[in-house]
Amino acid sequence: MLKPTTLKAGSLPRYFDVAVNLCDDMFMGKYRDRVHHEADMDTVLRRSRALNVDRILLTGSSLKESRWSAEQVLRVNKLPDAVQYPHLYTTIGVHPCSVLEFEPDPKTHLGKLRELVARSVADGSVRAFGEIGLDYDRLQHAPADKQRAYFELQLKLATEFELPLFLHMRNALDDFLEILVPFLEGTRADGLALKNRKVLVHSFTGTQKELDRLLGYPSVFLSVNGCSLRTEENCQVVARIPLDRLLIETDSPWCEIKRTHHSYQFLTRAPNACYPFEYTVPEQTASKKAPRINYNEFLPLPVVRSEKYSAQVAAGAQPLVKSRNEPGLIGQVAEIVAALHETDPEHVVARCYANSLRWLDLS
Repeated sequence: MLKPTTLKAGSLPRYFDVAVNLCDDMFMGKYRDRVHHEADMDTVLRRSRALNVDRILLTGSSLKESRWSAEQVLRVNKLPDAVQYPHLYTTIGVHPCSVLEFEPDPKTHLGKLRELVARSVADGSVRAFGEIGLDYDRLQHAPADKQRAYFELQLKLATEFELPLFLHMRNALDDFLEILVPFLEGTRADGLALKNRKVLVHSFTGTQKELDRLLGYPSVFLSVNGCSLRTEENCQVVARIPLDRLLIETDSPWCEIKRTHHSYQFLTRAPNACYPFEYTVPEQTASKKAPRINYNEFLPLPVVRSEKYSAQVAAGAQPLVKSRNEPGLIGQVAEIVAALHETDPEHVVARCYANSLRWLDLS
C-alpha cells in the first residue's frame, strides 16, 4: 500500500509517459513465448496512476499493434472508473524493424494505415504519427534500403494529416535527416510538406554531435529513458539536452534503469520529490508456507519473478515483475535527469510535462 507523504505544499508530481508498449507480450503475462501469468496491463495502468502518471502515449509499431493500441485508448478512457487510470493516447505507424509488413503490396497496406489514422483522428485516440524512422543497429529485421523507402512512404502519408511525428533513429542520422528534413522544410521537388512540423526523436541514445545536429532544427524534441542513461557518455549527452526540448518516457516494458547503468547512482529511496510516498514495508518472517517477499529498493512495492507472479496475486499482493519496466517507474528517469542537469526534480517534472503537451498540441 502506497502511503503519501507531503514534502512541500502543492508538490505532487504529474507525469506524462510518452512511450509505452502496452501491447507487448509481457503485459499479457507472456515471456519468451511462455505464459507465466494472466494479463495484468490494467493493474499496471492503475498502479502508474497511483504513482502520479496521469497521461500515457501508447506506441504503435505495426498496423496490427497500432489498431490494438487505438482500441485500448477508447476502452480505458471510457471505463466507469477511468479516473483510476492515466488518460491514454496512441501513435499510429510502422516501426523501421517492421516495415517488411508493407510487402508484397505496399499500396494496399498503406491504404489500411491511412484508414486507421483517419478513423483514429476522428475519435481522438491518436495524437502522433509513428513510430517511424530508421534503425541501422537491427538490420536483421529489415535491410537499410527497405527502411529508407518505407520511412519516406510513411512521411508522405503523414503530410495528409496534422499530427506531430514520433520518430525512431538508431545509428542512421545522415540518412534519417536526408529523408526527414525536406518534409520539415518544404523543399521536396513534389511539394509535399508536413502540416505539423513538431517532431519527437524518442529513446535518444545518440552522441553529442548527433544531439547538436538535431537541436539545429527548432521543432525537434528529444525523449529519454533508461536506455538513454546507460553509460557515462550517455549521461553527459542527456545533461546537455535543453530542458525546453526534453521529454521523458519509460519505453516499457523495456529500457528499465539497471544497477549496471552509470545513472543508477543518482536514484534515491522514497520519499523524495519524484515519489512522495513513505518507504514502509511490512515485517515478515519467512517460512515454507509464507516465503519472504522482496521489495523494490526505491519504492515500497513488492517485486517477484514473472513465474511467481500469480501466486503473489492469489495471496493479495500486486507486485512489480522483476526486470519488466512499467510506466509507474518514470519518476526514476526524472530523478536522474534532474541530477544530471543539477536542478530541482520538481522543475524537470513540470518542464517535461509541459513539453509533452506542447509537442502533442494538448492543453
